[in-house]
Amino acid sequence: MNTKFRAIVFGSLIAGSLMLSAAPVMAHDWYRRGHDYSWSRRADLRRDYSDLAEARRRLNYDAAHHASRRRLAYDRARIQDILADIRSDRRGWWYRG
Repeated sequence: MNTKFRAIVFGSLIAGSLMLSAAPVMAHDWYRRGHDYSWSRRADLRRDYSDLAEARRRLNYDAAHHASRRRLAYDRARIQDILADIRSDRRGWWYRG
C-alpha cells in the first residue's frame, strides 16, 4: 500500500512538472492564431521592391537603346503590375480583415 501511494504521488509530480514545462511551448504563438504576421510577407515586399527596381532599370536601358514601342509598353506595364502587387501586399498587411 505504501509503495502504491508513493508511486502515485511521484507519478503525479512528474506528470505535473511535464505539463507545466510543456505549457509555454504550446502557448508560444497563441496570440497570433487569427493573424498572419509571418516574415514571408516582409520578404514578399522586399522581393517586389527589388523586382520594381530591376523593371525600372530595364525600362531605362530599353529607352536609352531605342527599343520598340511594344517593348517600352511591356516594360511600363510590368512596372504597373509590380506597383499594383505592392499596393495589394501593403493593403493586406495593414488591414487584416
